[in-house]
Amino acid sequence: MNNIKDNLYDYLVCLMVLVLPFSNAIPNIFLIVLSILFLKDLSIQKIKNIRFNGLILFAILVIYITLKALIFETFLLDFPVYRGYILALWLLVILHKVKDFKTLKIFLLVSINTTVLASCFLIWKFYNSYHFLPFSNTGEVNELLILERPYAGFYAVLGIFLSLELTSTLKKYKFLLISSSVIMLVFIILISARLSILTIFLTAIIYFLFYQKTKAYIKTATILVLFLFFGAILHYNKNIKQRFFIRESFEKSIEIASNYEPRFVIWNCAYEMAKTPNHSLLFGLESYSLINKNYTACYAKNISNPNKKDYFLTTNFNSHNQIIDYFLIGGLFAFFILSGFFIYLFSLVRKQFFNTALLVTIVFFFLVENVLYRQFGCYVFSIFVALLSMKKEYINDKN
Repeated sequence: MNNIKDNLYDYLVCLMVLVLPFSNAIPNIFLIVLSILFLKDLSIQKIKNIRFNGLILFAILVIYITLKALIFETFLLDFPVYRGYILALWLLVILHKVKDFKTLKIFLLVSINTTVLASCFLIWKFYNSYHFLPFSNTGEVNELLILERPYAGFYAVLGIFLSLELTSTLKKYKFLLISSSVIMLVFIILISARLSILTIFLTAIIYFLFYQKTKAYIKTATILVLFLFFGAILHYNKNIKQRFFIRESFEKSIEIASNYEPRFVIWNCAYEMAKTPNHSLLFGLESYSLINKNYTACYAKNISNPNKKDYFLTTNFNSHNQIIDYFLIGGLFAFFILSGFFIYLFSLVRKQFFNTALLVTIVFFFLVENVLYRQFGCYVFSIFVALLSMKKEYINDKN
């Protein structure tokens, strides 16, 4: 009983992580309990001892964006967005009270594996009924996955690197952990998660270039094999080929991509928005409501195809890039704070490949999704940043 009492906080965090992909409400219930326990045990001395390190940069970013909204009186109007930023920051604060990060990693890995296996079961049921896999179609595939495809792939990539990292500390379960990483890799290829495939490919190149200590010609040969393997996947997997818009010629591929990839339109609209007089280079635009209004006007003006225009206006696409999003709302000031935050994290993990790979995965996902617009994205971002920001001196044999 004393052990449970002493480690109750850690157990609650682990349970919160375990149910994270399967519910929006239950993790929030755990978060409320954790917040009460955190605040109940808080004192002036403990506040002084909290090691925020570079995470203070993320706090400055959230405070700056929030104060700006309060000054322009748009905070309540755009509260759904600011709620995500505040949630991510608060999670980073309370996760610093976790003592046993090794157990947290194990529960996180169990959560990821459960998500992948549950999705595989749904895929099997669909294939057993209809005898095909609809992974070139985003709408249908999301119905077969526990998480939407980009987030399912993102979660699985994080799981791969976490599994491989744990092989060094959980040597008894090395075969199981490697098997887990292989299953997640197959899952990513199966669901044709573009960014996840690219992330694994690029992090593998980073590993052989900077972390593998071997002769230059062996590195070169290995990287060539990786390119051949990646090319084979693109060539022989029809769904992945379609997802990457590969056609009979480069010109045709670009044409198809520009027609069917929303980010071609979205990012061009963001570029136009950044050039308008209302956008301050240093401080950005005054509100997210104005950003959304500008996107809508841009879609209506620049998309000639009536069906495509109606789709964009109905869907009301956001920037699909967290970094662009911060630049639009906070200007260069927000951009440099966010960059400093990631640079600081890189300075902590640069000597450890698997932690570097986790950071690269997060940054890449920031480049194609508004991660902090979603509750799940806020939780995953904060959990993994907490893991990455934990310095070696905080770790002992017990935890």
